Amino acid sequence: MRKLITSLITLTLIVTGVFADITISGDARVRPRLDIVELGSYGNRTDNIYYFYRARLNLKADIGDDYFFKTKLGYNGAANFAKFGTGTLPTGISLSSAGRSPLSFMEVYFGHQSETYGWAAGIIPVPHNPLLDMHFYPGKMANIPWLLYNNAAASGFDFNYMLAGNKFDIKVLVDNNDGVKVSTDGDVIDSLSTQDQYSLDVSYSLAMNGIKITPQLLMTVADEGDPSPLTYGAGIGLPKLAGFGASAFFGVTSQSAENTEAYTGWITRAKVVGKLGPGALTAWYDMAAYTPDIDGMEATNTSFMWVSYTYTLHKSEFGAVTLAPTYRLYTQETEGSLDYSRTNIELTTQIIFR
Repeated sequence: MRKLITSLITLTLIVTGVFADITISGDARVRPRLDIVELGSYGNRTDNIYYFYRARLNLKADIGDDYFFKTKLGYNGAANFAKFGTGTLPTGISLSSAGRSPLSFMEVYFGHQSETYGWAAGIIPVPHNPLLDMHFYPGKMANIPWLLYNNAAASGFDFNYMLAGNKFDIKVLVDNNDGVKVSTDGDVIDSLSTQDQYSLDVSYSLAMNGIKITPQLLMTVADEGDPSPLTYGAGIGLPKLAGFGASAFFGVTSQSAENTEAYTGWITRAKVVGKLGPGALTAWYDMAAYTPDIDGMEATNTSFMWVSYTYTLHKSEFGAVTLAPTYRLYTQETEGSLDYSRTNIELTTQIIFR
């Protein structure tokens, strides 16, 4: 598979180099982590130190008249990270340090983007936000699951249009292709037929007096007996104050399809980003609740805190090298059954090239 992808990249560079404008960029990270898990009165505490790495390669081809092709290569693990000592081994007697992560198309799509409208098809980027977390992963909504488990991308189609000077965007995501129609003698057998699952992601950004508001709606159409959640909310970006930018998210979700576990939920986020001394501070806090619509079932309350400080060791027109110590705390609590917390203390070293 790796040789095939390498050959495809080489062929693309050779064939399109003469006719298209090719741009290559990417990044690589190494991240040591102290991972502390506590289960309160329901279990033990564990402490673990381990190391991650990731590398991503972006390629863009502009063929003229606003038509383009883009792809991102990397490891299809959580947030594209792989753990030291894991992956495919060269032989059965190799040490675990010889393990290597496989390479995948994390994004691969083509389309057209002008100043007034655009479209794209393939494995498209779907930038992370709390509404996506809540809609697709309601049981883990405050633990940035869309970024971790979907790598902020999905199979589907994207359409956008500049409406009244602001971007109106519609994404049609193909959650699965499992649907099949079964028939005999021209009659459809409903009990054996299934349908594909799709999700609609609609957003519109408004800018007024330095404040940016982005309402968003997510809706899933699924087969009978599968969850079909409806989620809506908005993100708000505020003007910078004393060098810091502040933003917030709030959203609610519900799911009540027949023969499924009905639930409701909500999530909120407050975030600040800005220069602090020689570096940049990023901090946010999420709170969320997931409530099953079942007698006797308690709500699950979750929270997530992220604080990181990024210091730039080197920067040029070709890229940058940064260090980012990070503190993360995730909690999940259900009265009478769960008291979970996970603390991650990390140092992310990164190189970006372009």
